Amino acid sequence: EDVLSRAELGIMLYKEENGQADMDMLEKMREAVSASSITLLDGQGKILLTTGPVSPDENFNSIIQSLKPRDVHLELYPVLSEDGKETGKFDGKGFVMIPLPENSSHSLVYEFPCDTMLSLYNYLGDWSNILKQTFYGDNASAFAKTGENLVGYSQNSLTPEETSQLNEEVMKVFQNSDNFRRAGNRNPNKLITLLGDRYLATLMHFSENDTDILMDIPLKIVIRNGIFVAVSISVIIGLGMVMLQIYVFRRLLREKIGNGTDTNSFKWVFHATWPGILVMVAVTVIFSSMLLLLENRTNASYIATAKRESLQSEIDWRKNQEKTIRNTFSDIYRTQAQMLGAYLTEHPDQQTHAGLEELNQITGSEYLMRFDKDGQELASSNSYTGFSVGKNISEEYRAVLLGYPYAVVGPEADPYTNNIQIGAAILMTDKEGQPDGFLLAVYSAEDLNSELKRMSYENTINNYAVKKGQIAAAISEEDGRFIAHTDPKMIGLKAANYLEEDTEPGKGFEGFTTYKGKKVCASASTSDGKTLLFMVPERGDANFHAASDMMILAVLLILALLYCPQASVLIAKAMGETKENLQLTDNTESPIEVYFDGYIIYMTLFAILAWIASSNDLWSSFTYVFSGNWSRGVHLFSIWKVLFVISVTLFCEFMIKTALSLLETRISIQSKTITRLAKSFIFYVVRIFLVFYVLYMFGVNTTALLASAGVISLAIGMGAQSMAADLLAGFFMMLEGSVHVGDHVSVSGVTGHVTDMGIRTTEITDDEGNVVVLNNSKVTGVRNMSRKSQQQDQENAPK
Repeated sequence: EDVLSRAELGIMLYKEENGQADMDMLEKMREAVSASSITLLDGQGKILLTTGPVSPDENFNSIIQSLKPRDVHLELYPVLSEDGKETGKFDGKGFVMIPLPENSSHSLVYEFPCDTMLSLYNYLGDWSNILKQTFYGDNASAFAKTGENLVGYSQNSLTPEETSQLNEEVMKVFQNSDNFRRAGNRNPNKLITLLGDRYLATLMHFSENDTDILMDIPLKIVIRNGIFVAVSISVIIGLGMVMLQIYVFRRLLREKIGNGTDTNSFKWVFHATWPGILVMVAVTVIFSSMLLLLENRTNASYIATAKRESLQSEIDWRKNQEKTIRNTFSDIYRTQAQMLGAYLTEHPDQQTHAGLEELNQITGSEYLMRFDKDGQELASSNSYTGFSVGKNISEEYRAVLLGYPYAVVGPEADPYTNNIQIGAAILMTDKEGQPDGFLLAVYSAEDLNSELKRMSYENTINNYAVKKGQIAAAISEEDGRFIAHTDPKMIGLKAANYLEEDTEPGKGFEGFTTYKGKKVCASASTSDGKTLLFMVPERGDANFHAASDMMILAVLLILALLYCPQASVLIAKAMGETKENLQLTDNTESPIEVYFDGYIIYMTLFAILAWIASSNDLWSSFTYVFSGNWSRGVHLFSIWKVLFVISVTLFCEFMIKTALSLLETRISIQSKTITRLAKSFIFYVVRIFLVFYVLYMFGVNTTALLASAGVISLAIGMGAQSMAADLLAGFFMMLEGSVHVGDHVSVSGVTGHVTDMGIRTTEITDDEGNVVVLNNSKVTGVRNMSRKSQQQDQENAPK
């Protein structure tokens, strides 16, 4: 339409020159309509005059022979890079032939630049850019094939030979696309080989663009997490067996040797070891289940986050498309209006109703209007209406009255006809070049408006492709309603009626929530007064469930083999063989205490290895756990994070206490008091830290909890002051050194030796072996006999 309207305007200029065609006239016409070239042809298509085509002569000659009157032809040329390779972009020219009015055998051929429209064409057809919107990093890659044109992303770190080989192999995959099998989902998938490596690939077809897209991910990434899970479960089972043997030996240490009982019987072995077996089985099953659930939920979380980011990327991309489309059409309409303004400046006699009506018919606009420098209408292609800027015409055109060269407004509905229109106002000048009002050219914008609606935020979400059960939506922060939804029935409804409070509008969210009573993994982000939300069902697909069931079954089978009767006999035999080599000591038989330190060490090492693997993008599940890209609350990711922090903290406490215990063997009895108090202090500090950390990770506002001075005062008033007194007393006892471990003291009616001291309590063993535990605030009026004897020894010592 743009090319044709410019050509018709050129014919109008030709008629005004009385049909006297020469080079000067063709050049004047070319400049007036912004053409690349104008050529005069005779009835046989022979060139009579030409301003010189921009296209190559051979192309130009073949094109003019195929043109039909008023049939616009767009010729595309691939843009080549500096090394002569195609870039995937196109340049081109628009051609149209218009018969001359006074001589039907002659015609004019116009060659127009189409830079504005071609920039839009290249932008919308840039598959390389589109693929980059979807894929990040070097792990995943994608290829788009339109006809014989192949675009790939990404092919980083490949040599030109490898790139050429890869493109050939990808083209063969496209050619053999019928071999792709369907696996219960919408997109066909299969295993392919590219450059000697195996990939899991998915093939999709976009009929609108007649483009096929191949997406692939290395197979080793797909199976790597499964290997990590299997190794982790195997190690926890092996650790459990080691801890079970330790537990068996601890039980033997408590048995009396030589009592004549048959300790090799199955019954005895079962009764002796079942608590340890129970602990091991419970830990293994819980650990395995949590690990498998983590894989499942991480998969759902990654899908939700990736889908939301992909949707956001598509929204942003379409927003850029919207700007590009709007600017393209605006440039075209502005250029047409500028040509009309230049023509009317040269021909002021055409600034009448009849003249504007003739121009309106030639350019195919809705109507043309001429305004003076005060914004009052002078003439119109329709009829004089007396319109003025600010009253009947949009105030946005006032900028042109102030001397600005142009203003483009729309698309918007005309208040009188309700038609969607776009208007371009062009500054007009008088003979002295001073501003003298403007020309308003109004065009139909129905096609532009429908395209902009297709690119809109809401329409992008409403028509976003999702799998069964997945949901994309947008919530308005102003009223909390769905403004967009993949289910049209939900648009306009209150989101709070269907979602938990965690996903309230106005804040981002990553984690698990409930939507319509069903558990989903949700990913949300907020910007521009809207919350973009994507939800994936928690359950995952059938393939993952089948794999999970098989792994759980394998764990149970391994445990069953370990604890079959034959295994119990082997344990009994080991117990019998080692009985004579053991010495009797009074050790605990609680399986929790035996297993606890071992599992804490294992979980600490597991946390370190998982962190190393995840930081190197080798274990995606724990990459998500350690990233913290999820909301606080009670869910699997926060539980794993809490479990790791508890394990590492308790392991550090264990190491510090072990170091202090070793230190006790090398220091005096009096110095042991400090180490005992330090152990007690560490114990309370670690527990308080873990309690607050767990509460924080599970969504409790610990800052408000600590700031609740009134609650703390109330707690002190109801009895917590006694604990504070005990802690302060213990602190001063340590600082002053009035009592030490091993001292013989008399305090509060109790006489004996101090066997242990803590930050809150002191333990005294009397002469009869009774253990008395006193709160430190009660340790008053102390008689320290050990201190007296030390002083006497010093007085009696030789001078």
